[in-house]
Amino acid sequence: MDLNKLHTQVLYPQVRVKTSKSGGSGTIIYSQSADDGSFHTYALTCHHVIDDAISVKNEWDSKVGRERKREVRQLVVVEFFDWSNVLHGNRPLNYSCDAEIVAYDKDHDMALLKLRTVKRAEFVAQLMPPGEEKAVQIGSPVVACGCALLHDPVLTTGIITHFGDEIDGKLYWMSNAQIIFGNSGGAMFTDGQAGDYEYIGIPSRIAIAGWSSPITHLGYFSPATRVHEFFNEQTFQFLSPRSDMTEKSCEEERKKIKEREERKLIIEAPTAE
Repeated sequence: MDLNKLHTQVLYPQVRVKTSKSGGSGTIIYSQSADDGSFHTYALTCHHVIDDAISVKNEWDSKVGRERKREVRQLVVVEFFDWSNVLHGNRPLNYSCDAEIVAYDKDHDMALLKLRTVKRAEFVAQLMPPGEEKAVQIGSPVVACGCALLHDPVLTTGIITHFGDEIDGKLYWMSNAQIIFGNSGGAMFTDGQAGDYEYIGIPSRIAIAGWSSPITHLGYFSPATRVHEFFNEQTFQFLSPRSDMTEKSCEEERKKIKEREERKLIIEAPTAE
């Protein structure tokens, strides 16, 4: 096993995500230069990790002449870990930055965070490209990583044990790489034996038996196919490998969609008597 590759491609891209009330894991999936000369960095996590940072308020909108719901997204905290600046055998240093919730989907249980930083993230997970998921089979070895119990990132290994379970209308895969509360939003990887470690999904659920006893070796994760679906639906296609969309083109498309929705609301607004 190439431990350096395991560390740089699996362990180091992991972050801890915290809100004012809860927390979990996240994975750095993108860090590229932008037109303004800074680097834009994104992390992927689970919706239920950051759910309490999103609220809805009723406010009067003078443009449409009626009360409307306004969504409020609080900033969340993303914590990085640095193993290079500590004595061997000691826990890593960590440092944090604010991040915006730029997209989320409760049904997919996914959320996308844009970090308020300008420097490039040194370690970024390699998401499996669309169409290559058939390389993963039942019995394929995998590595899970996440901040179990909000600990520093923890590595566990196992194999793919099951495909095809549907939960709340969404497809999940299962592995026996142990995960526990706090792993949500982390990552599941191929084992790197055939090349690089590829990010193939997001741990999000564990099986429960009896009196809510967690079965840690029966862990569900959202596969990469659904990650790409989430990016498409939220108009963040540039995050999928080999996409012909750019960050700027996706931003422009989202702006057009928002403008169309605003015009629709104005047209449908009731006429003042």
